[in-house]
Amino acid sequence: MIPPALDFHLGERLQIQLEAGGKPMASATLHLWCSGEDLLQTAEVRDRKSQADKAFLTYALPGGGLLKASLALPKKEHAHAVSLQWNLTNVGQALVAFDHLAAPLLGLDREAFPGSRPLWTMQGAAVKWGQDFAFPLPTSYTRDNFLGHVQDGEGGGIPVVYFWNEDRGLGLMHVDALPRDWHMPVTATSEGVTSALELRRRIELRPGESLSSPAVLVSLHRGDFFGPLALYRETLAAQGIRSPQPVAADYQPAWCSWGYEFDVRPEQVTGVLPALKEIGIRWLTLDDRWFDAYGDWNPRRETFPRGVDDVRAMNAIIHEAGCSSTVWWFPLCVEDGQGRWDSHAYTVADLHRAHPDWVILNADGTVARNNRHLAMLCPALPEVQANIAALTRRFIGEWGFDGHKLDNIYTIPACHNPAHHHRRPQESTEAMADAYRILFNTTRALKPESVTQICPCGTPIAMQLLPFADQTVTGDPTSSAQIRQRIKFYKALAGPRAAVFADHVELSDGGSDFASEIGPGGVPGTKFIWPADHEVERRLKENWALTPEKLRQWKRWFGIYSLHRPAEGEYLNLYDLAFDRPEAHAIRKGERIYYAFYAEAPGRRWHGTLRLRGLEGRPYRLWDYANSQDLGQATGPDECLLEVSFVGALLLAAIPLSEST
Repeated sequence: MIPPALDFHLGERLQIQLEAGGKPMASATLHLWCSGEDLLQTAEVRDRKSQADKAFLTYALPGGGLLKASLALPKKEHAHAVSLQWNLTNVGQALVAFDHLAAPLLGLDREAFPGSRPLWTMQGAAVKWGQDFAFPLPTSYTRDNFLGHVQDGEGGGIPVVYFWNEDRGLGLMHVDALPRDWHMPVTATSEGVTSALELRRRIELRPGESLSSPAVLVSLHRGDFFGPLALYRETLAAQGIRSPQPVAADYQPAWCSWGYEFDVRPEQVTGVLPALKEIGIRWLTLDDRWFDAYGDWNPRRETFPRGVDDVRAMNAIIHEAGCSSTVWWFPLCVEDGQGRWDSHAYTVADLHRAHPDWVILNADGTVARNNRHLAMLCPALPEVQANIAALTRRFIGEWGFDGHKLDNIYTIPACHNPAHHHRRPQESTEAMADAYRILFNTTRALKPESVTQICPCGTPIAMQLLPFADQTVTGDPTSSAQIRQRIKFYKALAGPRAAVFADHVELSDGGSDFASEIGPGGVPGTKFIWPADHEVERRLKENWALTPEKLRQWKRWFGIYSLHRPAEGEYLNLYDLAFDRPEAHAIRKGERIYYAFYAEAPGRRWHGTLRLRGLEGRPYRLWDYANSQDLGQATGPDECLLEVSFVGALLLAAIPLSEST
C-alpha cells in the first residue's frame, strides 16, 4: 500500500496546511492556554522572520510578556510525512506562564475525512485494561490519551494516533527517543475530528528561558494502522531504538500455569509434561503468586514447601524432559504494607524494610503506585538497577529458568523523592529503559536462547521497552478479534518477523479459536490443567481442564502450527483490517504465502470471492492447511480471485507448483 506524497504550506502565524495532490488533508497549529485563554490567538504579532531551516514569530502576549515561537521548517525525510517541532523562548522582561500547550493541534480536513463516511482510529496510549487498539471512531467522542503513569492504573504506550477511511489515513506521532508524559487527545464532534500533542501542566518561562516541544511526524497513508506504526518503528530505529532479533525459542508455543491460578504447586507444573509431550509443547511458564512478596521474590512456602530446592527440582525435571521454563515476575515494585490484590493482602517486604528510600514519590509526597497498588521502585537509582541484575542472575543462573514472563508492565512515573537527588523528576521515567536493558542483556548473556516476554496487560506496550522484549504478547485479549488485531499491531511495531505470543487460546472466542492465533502469525499458547483433579477444580474461578476431546483438538492445532510455523514468516501489509472483507492477513515464508481469512464470528459462515494479493507471476497450488484440502490453483502477479465458502476461518497456503509438497 504505497502512500501518497504529503506537502505543506506555511501560514502567516506559523500554521501548517497539509495537502496531498493539491487537496487539503489537515491543519497543524500551535496553541498556548492559560486558565482557558488561548494566548497566541489573541496576541499581537510583532515580527515574522524566516531562515533556511526555521521560521520565527514574536508574540506580544495579553497582559504583557514577549514570546518568540520558532518552528523548525518541515523536513521531508519521507515523501508521505512531514516533521514538525516548536521552540518557545521568553524574549521579554516579564514572566511568561501557561498551563496547556498543543504542539501541534491537528485538525482533519472535513472533505478528506467526511463525517458521512466510516472512519477508524488507532490510539496507542495505554489507557485501560482491555482496550481496543483500533476501532470505528464514534461521531461524538473524546479521549485524553495520557502517555505518562496513571496512579493505581496503567499508562505509557505508543505515542501514535491514526485515523483512516477507505481512501486515506493520517497519523500523528511524537518521535523523541525518550518517553514523554504528554497527552495525545482525540476529539470527534459535528465540527470534525482533532488530535494533538499536549503538555498539560503549568510552565513558567523566566526571561531568556526556552521550552522545546517533542519532534513530531504527521504522515499520510493508505490502509490501516500498519503503515504509521511501521514508520514509527523505522524512525526510532534510526535513533538506535529497535526491537531485538528473535531467537528460535521465541517462536515456540508455550503452556502457562495460570490455569491453576494463584496456588499452583511444582508437582502440578511438572505433572502436565506427558500431555505437553503428546501435544508438542516444549516451553512452560511458572505464573503468578509462586512467590512470598513482591520485591523479595522468594518461593512461597504454602506451595513450594522446600523453597528454592523445590524450584530447582521443578526446573531439573522440565529440562530432563527436553523442555524449557520461564518465570513470571513484576520488576520495579515492592510491598510496603499498603493495599492488596486478588491473591493476598500486602505485607511489608524485606526489601522495603531494608530500603524504604528506594520508592518513587509523587509531587505531593505520596507513594507512587502501579496498577496492582504496589509501591514502585525508582530505576534511576544504581542500587535498584543492581537489584534487578541480581534477581535476573538468581532466576536464570541459579534457579534454572530459561527466560521471563514480565507482567503488568506499563510505564514509570516521575520521581519527586528528595532522597534520590534527581536533577529532573523525569529521570525515573527515562531510566526505566536502563533497568530492562540490564535484565535483558544479563539474561541473554547467561542463556542466549532465552525468552523475555513483556506483557502490558490489556494495553499497548510502552515505547521504551521495545528493545528489551524479544517476544511481544497480545496481552489479555478479550476476543478473537483483539488477538488478530494485536498480532498485526506488533508485527508493524516490532517488525514483520517479530515473535508475537498470541496469549492463551482459552482467551479467544469459545476458548479454542486457534485459527485466530496462528493465521495472522502469532505464537499459540494455552493454560489447561491436566490431569483431572476435582479438588483443584473446585477452588478455581475458571476450569480449563484438558478433556480427551480437547486433547485431540489441541494436538491437531499445535501440530498444524509446528508443521507450518507462519509466525516465523514476514507479515505483508496487503489488506486493510477495517475495510477489506472478509478480514484478511498475509505472510510470506520462503516462497509460500500464507493467507488467513475470517468471518464476522468463529461459527459464522462466509461465502463469496477472496482476493489473493502478493502472488508472483507463477502458478501456485492453493491448500487449506488447517483441513488438508486442495482448493485449486492461482497464478500471479495480478490479484487472484477465489470463490469459496467457509465457517469461521480459512487458513490458506499458496504453494508454488515447483515446490514439492
